[in-house]
Amino acid sequence: MKKNKVTLSALADKLGLSVSTISKSLKNSTEISDETKELVIATAKEMGYKGTMEDPRSHKVIAVVIPDIINGFFAQALTGIEQVATENDYKIITCLSKELLSKEADYLEVLNNDYVDGFIIAAAEETQVKSDYAHIQKVIDRGTPLVMFDRVVDELECDKMVNDDALSGSRSVQFLVDKGDRHICMVSTISNLSVGRLREEGIRRKVKEYDDVLLNFITSTNETEFESRIEDALRYDGIESVIALDQMAGIITLNKARDLGIEIPKDLQIICYSNGLLSEYSYPKMTVIDQHAAELGKKTFVRLKNLITNEEEIKVTRIHTLKTSLIERGTTRQ
Repeated sequence: MKKNKVTLSALADKLGLSVSTISKSLKNSTEISDETKELVIATAKEMGYKGTMEDPRSHKVIAVVIPDIINGFFAQALTGIEQVATENDYKIITCLSKELLSKEADYLEVLNNDYVDGFIIAAAEETQVKSDYAHIQKVIDRGTPLVMFDRVVDELECDKMVNDDALSGSRSVQFLVDKGDRHICMVSTISNLSVGRLREEGIRRKVKEYDDVLLNFITSTNETEFESRIEDALRYDGIESVIALDQMAGIITLNKARDLGIEIPKDLQIICYSNGLLSEYSYPKMTVIDQHAAELGKKTFVRLKNLITNEEEIKVTRIHTLKTSLIERGTTRQ
């Protein structure tokens, strides 16, 4: 009869310790007492544990859980992750949550085992809307290295890689004000996501610094409703410029303005997140907030690898922030 593989979980059950304590003991971590480490190592040998004692996470496999790859940002981030993973002889398992909490939770449940060394996660829309993070917390509690990126959860104690979303929103307003615009419209189809809320926060904060700057806000996750509302705003509200908090909102605004015969950028300036194919090949080409998605993906992998291999003696989690850039193209005045 084939013997069952001895896992970290089996050792934890045997000794009445957490998986995290078992893992750290086998890595000879200074956080664990010598007595506990000796007990864990002895029991591991007795039970026939086959993992490397100094580093049981030796498969060099990570799981990347993202909402989709239709979104150019996540496709670019995944490309960055895969590039650096390959350079470091790691394999990646890519999982698409399709913005669903249930799919995200299922992937984590299936993959949270001794074969997968760590996780990179961008939270699904439904996960953020429902504020249900138990499935991610379970991974953290097990001691599996995990780094969130872009769409992160403040309540979770894990490393996070983000853009300077709030500051980039403020910089966008300043850019338009310096061009002479005083009536700005903020448009969004992602106001229920953390990144959308942060960008909105930065824009509102900067607008409050000017007594003569007006701010409209149009948001809807329904494309037809959004198109109707932006059309009314462009027809009647005297808007001089638009900051689109996501690519869909930006492209819809640009197309609707052209349908209405509005000259861009002479009569209407548009700035859009982020630097994807749709914005690059729009006409005119879209001025964008570049989130450097591929670079963010690379840095996220490097951080996870350091956690897996214990290359940094870090006792607290970190939030790592990557600065965005404004790329001027055809939808803003030179």
